[in-house]
Amino acid sequence: MAETPLEAEEAGTVPPAYSDPLMDVGSSPDPTSAPEKSGGSGPVLFRDHFLIDINQPLPELDSPSAKAYAVEDRRDLGSKLFGLICTPGLPTRIDAIRQLKNNFLPGILPMVEWDVVYWPPLGESSMVIVYKVPLGGRVIERLAKKHVKITEYDLPRRIVEPLTQGLQIFDDWRIPHRAIRPNNVFFLDEEMTEVVLGDCVTSPPGFDQPIIYEPLERAMASPGGRGRGNISDDIFALGATCVPIMLGYNPVATIKEEELIRSRLEHGSYTTLCGNARIPLQLMEPLHGMMQDDPKRRWDLNEISHWLSGEKGPSVKKISDLTANAPFTFKEHDHYKRRALARHFNQHPADAAKAIRDEEFRTWLRRDLEATPLANAIKSLIDNANLHTDDYQGTDDYLVACVTMRMDPSAPICYKGVSFMLDGFGPLLAVEMLRKGDASAPLEAFSHGLHTNWFTNQSTPLPVALDRLQRFLARLKSYLLIKDPGHGIERLLYEANESLPCQSTLVAEKYVIDAERLLPALDETANQVESGVQPMDHHIAAFIAARFDEDIDPHLKALASPKPDTSVIGMLSLL
Repeated sequence: MAETPLEAEEAGTVPPAYSDPLMDVGSSPDPTSAPEKSGGSGPVLFRDHFLIDINQPLPELDSPSAKAYAVEDRRDLGSKLFGLICTPGLPTRIDAIRQLKNNFLPGILPMVEWDVVYWPPLGESSMVIVYKVPLGGRVIERLAKKHVKITEYDLPRRIVEPLTQGLQIFDDWRIPHRAIRPNNVFFLDEEMTEVVLGDCVTSPPGFDQPIIYEPLERAMASPGGRGRGNISDDIFALGATCVPIMLGYNPVATIKEEELIRSRLEHGSYTTLCGNARIPLQLMEPLHGMMQDDPKRRWDLNEISHWLSGEKGPSVKKISDLTANAPFTFKEHDHYKRRALARHFNQHPADAAKAIRDEEFRTWLRRDLEATPLANAIKSLIDNANLHTDDYQGTDDYLVACVTMRMDPSAPICYKGVSFMLDGFGPLLAVEMLRKGDASAPLEAFSHGLHTNWFTNQSTPLPVALDRLQRFLARLKSYLLIKDPGHGIERLLYEANESLPCQSTLVAEKYVIDAERLLPALDETANQVESGVQPMDHHIAAFIAARFDEDIDPHLKALASPKPDTSVIGMLSLL
């Protein structure tokens, strides 16, 4: 893949407190995660009438993974617009872009246009997303400067109701927002009466989220692997976002990321975020309902609507994970909850493998946690590892991954330092390739079938969405098993990332996102390289195969032929 620096490694980290307690809302990574090179030039023209002013950055409108610049519409000079320049190589959300463009709806920041442009400061092409400027600015910044006050009595109508309207639209589209956090909520008008959700398309779902605004399972995943999710995840984020807006500060601002996750696993997300804060009585039930860790018990849009209408919502009962009668000590930490222990195991696989193989662990499961079926299942996994000492099934990493999936079936797959929800596998591959040029850990997990183990641990029958995901991943696995051009890792990468531009070194800097743009890009490249260079490689073949709806297998087979003439014919027919 094209090597572009991406510094959002700490996405999801809750940073130390800022000097202004209200501005500390668990902000996402520094906006410099959107890479820039020095230098500039005149305005960039696209779609014949939009001009991006390279010399007028708008840092107050930056997204964590995209820089903001002033945009002028030559057909409507009175409009106030800004453009977000996306990070090359980082998957964007083309499904949401298609729905949002020129679809001005309540509760959503209006998207005016998008395109791929050559961006001189980067020296390559990138995607630009153009929005209307939210004239009232970020809600959280206005609150910090005391330009506006939102009390517990104002919160339902001024914040929850308009944002819920926006979420209802996203739900109707069957597309989650997945970027709801305090610093991504804006006043659309100067009078600060209309509240809207900000950008959600310039990075993978959940990628830019501080972990307190992600549901627990997705918070435990690597930023790139948090997954597409659904409306339930957005409702959790909405509830968590309301807390700093209402309180005027982030009650967990100084808590480190891993401590936050451990507290959420042991005490629950609502208790972790709100336990030491003064939550008004009338908001306890709705906030608790929206922030339920069990998605089946979490409020939905109908229940929020009933509450906003003055009806009493369903009572929220605290259901906690089983607590052991005595602790299991691992690396000097006493664990009473198996989910928290599973998380700790995944962070130290070598030590965890020793603990798992020790009979004392299974005794604790049976006696103190009263989980004999789980202990028996783990014994079977250990026996299997002992039978495969010469292959991957006998390794510590594989054993620990399998055991922790049994201990916490809803958690992400964790393997060799990366963790991902299965609907986040594709974006994780792209992010790992972008950051490190290497996605061996998630690819190993996938090729070893850990995703199959994850599905086996779920209750049956599988929900429709999970069943669909299982079949999709099976199709991806079939591509991985074939090493010919048009298949392999490259095919998997493009099939799992609809908007990822072609990463061939021949066209990577031109940000080719669909087949129609490929030939013009190759023509341009032909004028810049030696005449003997073939206009085809594994990335281009896989990109074409993934972006074409019709069957091109005969062309791919010809391309893979050992006969030079046949291979050339296959290449030409593909192009």
